[in-house]
Amino acid sequence: MGRSAYEWLWPLVRLVPSELAHELGLLALRAPLRWGGAAVEDTFEWRGHRFRNRVGIAAGLDKNGVALRGLAALGAGFVELGTVLARPHPGNAVRPRMRRLLRERALWNRLGFPSQGAARVRDRIARAPLADVALAVNLAPHPLTVKSAEREPGFAGRARAELFEIARLLHPWAAFFVLNASSPNTPGLRRQLEGGGFAQEIVAPLRAELLRLDAEARRIAPTFLLVKLPPEDADGKALGPEGLARLVKPFLFADVCDGFVAINTSVALARAAVRVGEGEPTGGVSGAPLRALALEAMTVLAELAPDHLRIGVGGVMDAADASALAAAGAHLIELYTGLVYRGPRFVRDCASALKAARASQQK
Repeated sequence: MGRSAYEWLWPLVRLVPSELAHELGLLALRAPLRWGGAAVEDTFEWRGHRFRNRVGIAAGLDKNGVALRGLAALGAGFVELGTVLARPHPGNAVRPRMRRLLRERALWNRLGFPSQGAARVRDRIARAPLADVALAVNLAPHPLTVKSAEREPGFAGRARAELFEIARLLHPWAAFFVLNASSPNTPGLRRQLEGGGFAQEIVAPLRAELLRLDAEARRIAPTFLLVKLPPEDADGKALGPEGLARLVKPFLFADVCDGFVAINTSVALARAAVRVGEGEPTGGVSGAPLRALALEAMTVLAELAPDHLRIGVGGVMDAADASALAAAGAHLIELYTGLVYRGPRFVRDCASALKAARASQQK
């Protein structure tokens, strides 16, 4: 197969600062074009929701829903929007906030949840809803709420109120929600995830609220809730199989959540690859260096949570990486950094590989 137009343009793309290139890419995706060609049909169904194929766009690429239709036109089976916050937040002030690590085929970011707020995102989706592509919403407590947990009691109640507000605003369009308590760019967030009460005090009530909204809307297919997992603990130490098992087990009880997204970006990889100023956010790294950690996490999840929905993300830089994550136990695959490096055709390439692998297994 010949090189795509994007691959020919890549030497020019890489000259543009990463965050600016990201914004220009979203602007280009708003054009009414089918950037990735016709979608691969490889139907997957989960609790009444139908995905036209098993490849989706990961959270972080379109945080505010400005290019959802363009991302869907890449041929994705679903698009994960966000991270969405209850109210606007500018993200981390220190620049740069994104950088390509070309030698490692990776991205580094310390954006820190820049969000225009759930109300504005709601209005944007309402004007241009997706027709044949499932929408997921990635949501999180506001960074100021997380910061207040260090000095004020009542974090769980404030976080629940914010998450419920986002859920109520975006529920009419979402097939599922992903709770992001594993971002390395909001100080204290991963420590809250590790807290003993997080599953029962925040995640389970949010799932109950989604079911209440389903009943109120008389929705036949229930809205499900997933938890996004980190590759390491709050101090940046790799979890490993035993640490991941300890982190996941509180979420495996009935009525806590419906599945997991694994994994988020790595602080440890960022420390090894990028030098930051004293007191500045370290950020996280995605892309090829995350591949082994993502595969390990998915292998553990497939054993621990066989009845939960499992979405694999991290280190998918070619179609073989997507197939490897699926073989490790992922029902669905998400793309971000690989899409940045490979371009619009990458979604279709991965979807085709997953479909071919499944056909081969069924022979």
